Amino acid sequence: MHSAHPELTAALGLMLDKLDISIRESGYTGEPVKMYAAGGIAVHYFCGTRYTADVDATFSHRILIPFGDLVVKYKRDDGRSASLYLDPTYNDHFALLHPDHRDSAVEWEGIGNERRLVKLLALSPVDLAVSKVSRFSEQDHEDILALASRRFFSAGQLRQRAEEALDYYVGDTRWIRGTIDQLCSEITALN
Repeated sequence: MHSAHPELTAALGLMLDKLDISIRESGYTGEPVKMYAAGGIAVHYFCGTRYTADVDATFSHRILIPFGDLVVKYKRDDGRSASLYLDPTYNDHFALLHPDHRDSAVEWEGIGNERRLVKLLALSPVDLAVSKVSRFSEQDHEDILALASRRFFSAGQLRQRAEEALDYYVGDTRWIRGTIDQLCSEITALN
């Protein structure tokens, strides 16, 4: 299902190992903490279309994170040096998200979830696309079309999920509805 570059996946695995050590050293012995990846790292998992330096994620538990200790340096497949870090400013309260987005998240395969107290999941492709509708930068637009071009969802599925999500938002949603219309036309043209 996924097509992430191995070197980026390995760097992410090292970040998760460091987070796991921090959780274990705190004395926590409860259920594993679920880490829900969004943004470019999740798009990369599904599509392998681009690199990202940051990991946008939320967690199932309130957690104190040693952000500075989680930076991982690695080499991209083209030999260039890169870093991966957990973004301490990521906040999912401003993104368009369906209320069931966590229930629909997909376990990140091949990352070693079975051996850690932190389990990495990625937002489902359609929820990931919906989360990018509200900011809708050029990169978000490209990411949504990359997901749609791989047939992870149809225009109708994106519209339904986004409109259901909008039922839970306060504010002027006319511009978002226009963006949804635009995206659905473009996705229909892809297929």
